[in-house]
Amino acid sequence: MAKSYRFDPETIQVEAGSTVTWTNGDNFTHTVQVDGQEDHEVESGESFSITFDEPGTYHYVCTLHRQDMEGEVIVR
Repeated sequence: MAKSYRFDPETIQVEAGSTVTWTNGDNFTHTVQVDGQEDHEVESGESFSITFDEPGTYHYVCTLHRQDMEGEVIVR
C-alpha cells in the first residue's frame, strides 16, 4: 500500500517575526526549500527552523518528494 506524505499543516499563518519549525517524524530524509532558496536536508528525528520577518506568502516544498509535499507560510 502506497503511503501519501504531506506537510501538516499544509498552510500556516503567523505574525511577522515568527519562527516556523519543520520536524521530520518519518524514518527517511526530507528537505525544506522556501521560495527557491537553499534546500535544507532534514534527517529523521531532526528539525529545521526559519524566522519570517517580512509579511507575505511563502511557498515551501520537500524537493525529494515534490509531487505531494508542499505548502505555504502566510506571514501577517
